[in-house]
Amino acid sequence: MSSSLSSNISKQQIKQLPTLEELLQTAKETFRQNFGVEPELACCAPGRVNLIGEHVDYNDGFVLPMALPMVTLIVGGQRGGNDVDLITCCTDVDEPKRVKFRLFSLKPSEKPKWSNYVKGVIHYFMEDRGEMPFGFNAVIVSNVPVGAGLSSSAAIEVATLTFLEHFTGHKLPKQVSCLC
Repeated sequence: MSSSLSSNISKQQIKQLPTLEELLQTAKETFRQNFGVEPELACCAPGRVNLIGEHVDYNDGFVLPMALPMVTLIVGGQRGGNDVDLITCCTDVDEPKRVKFRLFSLKPSEKPKWSNYVKGVIHYFMEDRGEMPFGFNAVIVSNVPVGAGLSSSAAIEVATLTFLEHFTGHKLPKQVSCLC
């Protein structure tokens, strides 16, 4: 396993990470508290570690990645109009933990940077699909440590793309996952 994994995360920290079931419960409770209804959909994507080829995957280098049991999970539901209302329960990302934006105004923001991963995927999805038929509310939770070399950014991107595909019924080609 990568040396960055052993130097950034201890075995004890890994044992203390919330399970998928706990993440789902947290996400659903947060969604209910903030939006007053049950979420319609839940999707997740794993973190990963490169066994061979650290930091060359985005430069067309050879890699040997391995999915991890740590995941990023998104629950959500449809809302009227073209608005998106996102909440993250992740403690190790920048503030604010809640952002609202319009689907036709997906400009990157200085803060919070975590929302730019979601906006980028929505933008790419809409380029392929043409437009989103409706806005949505969503809650993001994760047990993938941020900044530990375990692809937390890729996990949020893949979880977002999977969420959008299932939410709209529009599937993108499998090659798209390579972009994350």
